[in-house]
Amino acid sequence: MASQQRQWTVLDLLNWTRQFFEKKQITPARLEAEVLLAHVLECERIELYTGFDRVVPADKLAEFKRLIVERSQHRPTQYILGRVEFMSMEFIVNEAVLIPRPETEHLVEALVSRAREPADAKILDIGTGSGCIPISAAAQLPQAEFWAVDVSEQALAVARENAQRHNMAERIHFLHGDLFEPVAGLVFDFIASNPPYVSESEWDELPPEVRDYEPRPALAGGPDGLEVYRRIIPLAEEFLLPGGRLLLELPAGKAQAVRAIAEESTRLCEEETIRDYQDIERVLILAAAPEDIPRA
Repeated sequence: MASQQRQWTVLDLLNWTRQFFEKKQITPARLEAEVLLAHVLECERIELYTGFDRVVPADKLAEFKRLIVERSQHRPTQYILGRVEFMSMEFIVNEAVLIPRPETEHLVEALVSRAREPADAKILDIGTGSGCIPISAAAQLPQAEFWAVDVSEQALAVARENAQRHNMAERIHFLHGDLFEPVAGLVFDFIASNPPYVSESEWDELPPEVRDYEPRPALAGGPDGLEVYRRIIPLAEEFLLPGGRLLLELPAGKAQAVRAIAEESTRLCEEETIRDYQDIERVLILAAAPEDIPRA
């Protein structure tokens, strides 16, 4: 980058890194540079703008250079920093878990708005990954009880650590296994899931940040991307209490295909589809028949 004698200011580093990232097709280049430099300098991004002339010490410069090399290889910034913000909460992430995305916040918001009654709702999250869905929902539903299942032990380790960090470990049961296997015999008021939904034909078109670093089992949904939906929806019928709800995050452009799967259900019917801020159908809510059976 430069000789050892040169002193690099904050502005120098931001300008150089922006140009370097643009050549490497890392976008948005300036924002990525700011996030990494703020992390190294242990400050807020706004402080970079009030300290453009600040000379970056040699040890911090070396650390920054290491991080920009990692990012230039398309390793996601969230994995480099080991954290991500979701629902205004900070979550630990690593390559064992999918990086929580803003689209999934619509799923959490839909769950929270419906799960205030009953106050002591029993809620299941299928494929919990980092634990972002049950933890962020639990923060807003203080009397609800949560179960979170994942087929990956490594992912569950991350989820448990996040629950500890947010003082939710006593309210969430983290269980290892495939889909509903670990909760056999239980029934729930709400079931939520963000299933894998990348199809085989879409895989090679994914950005390298996703394709090469995020866990494939959390992304790949079979030939058409809907394999896990075909498993979850029929099974959910026996795990939902009367009047319960199944909330599913939807892959862009495939909402109708998921509805078609749901239409084969004998007990679940579509209640609502929620669109995201780009007007994409993002969350499908299926309601169980309100039979006259008391809650357990």
